[in-house]
Amino acid sequence: MSYKTSLIKLVINNTPTKVVLWAVNRKLKGIGELTDFSFNTNDRKLVVQVMLEGEVGPIELLLEKFIVVSNGESGHLVIQHVKSNRPWIDTILNEHLVDREWRIPDSKVAFVQELFESKK
Repeated sequence: MSYKTSLIKLVINNTPTKVVLWAVNRKLKGIGELTDFSFNTNDRKLVVQVMLEGEVGPIELLLEKFIVVSNGESGHLVIQHVKSNRPWIDTILNEHLVDREWRIPDSKVAFVQELFESKK
């Protein structure tokens, strides 16, 4: 793993939750509030908890098992598993997010592959 990728992984995995909450909540004004956040590139796992306006309880989302599929120079990020505490959100996420290939810009394919490479 390159020095650059190691440094970026360190930053991503160790960014204080309060910093992420502050930044995201500035964008969510009037929509809701991000109340918890955890992202670990080593475990390929993103956990968020958001309280949307009008909801009585927080919505919890788990996205995990990110993989990078590459065909020569082009690459795609694929999320293989999602889970929430709302059945209707599970249905939407499974229909529109799971196993969908999200194109990675050609100039970033190698970096993203390295970022999400398997643990050895």
